[in-house]
Amino acid sequence: MDRFITFTVPPFPTYIASGKGVFHQGERHISRTFTVFDLLYVTKGELWMTEGEEAFHVKEGEYTILSPGLSHGGHLPCEEETHYEWLHFSIDRFELTNRLREHWIDMKQNQATFEKPATYEFSLPRLGKVKGRSVLEKHLSAMRALNHGASELPLKKQLLFEELLIHLQKEAFHIPSAKETVASEVVHYLEHHFMEKLHMEQLAEKLHYHPDYMTRCMQTVYGLTPNQYSHRLKIEKAKSMLASTNEKIAAIAEHVGIDDPTYFSKLFRQNEGMTPIEYRHLAKRTTK
Repeated sequence: MDRFITFTVPPFPTYIASGKGVFHQGERHISRTFTVFDLLYVTKGELWMTEGEEAFHVKEGEYTILSPGLSHGGHLPCEEETHYEWLHFSIDRFELTNRLREHWIDMKQNQATFEKPATYEFSLPRLGKVKGRSVLEKHLSAMRALNHGASELPLKKQLLFEELLIHLQKEAFHIPSAKETVASEVVHYLEHHFMEKLHMEQLAEKLHYHPDYMTRCMQTVYGLTPNQYSHRLKIEKAKSMLASTNEKIAAIAEHVGIDDPTYFSKLFRQNEGMTPIEYRHLAKRTTK
């Protein structure tokens, strides 16, 4: 069973309807096939469900997202009275994958421009455990409360639904520690400025962390100082140029932000165990 439903936002999936249900002891979910997604969240008791040919167990405080086009139903009756919430929604384009996303930074596909929004790839678990039950249940309750009334209420339900999806996505992440967060910010900066000479004071001014704290975070998470990580990036870029171009060593050194070719050659040898010239000869031999 592919573990995640993956889709790009915006646009967000579309809310259709939601409600509550109860299965009494001995009852089971009926078998059926929907053309939309069906989120089932168990607030008390447990469900034994089958989707396609996959059987799984949904316990109290857990949810499953059943996919359109796949037959689903209960394969065992409830052993106790089981309360659940359901929510139907649709997604124009999606895929079922095992691709894991761990951080918001992994999800971002495109930067925003003056004419186009930033886009993100969501990956929601098809079977998940809710950590912040009060938040999820508050959103579901608020959507049910808007089932009757003025014509603008469906728009409010859509907004609540989008907040609910973001909550589920955040819960599905590996939540980084403070040191992981700082190290990730440092790495992101270095990867976009590797051609520049690294000044820790300038980095501290950009990211608003003390230089010593950033260094400790990088050593804890990556085993490297910011300077060592920056050197790694420069060397990797230089290796690519050595293998694919006939540029002189001094020109390659300058391209990766190192003014002194002698220092560049020394740094390259420390990292790769050979000189840039030796690496170029080896790379060109192996590609013939």
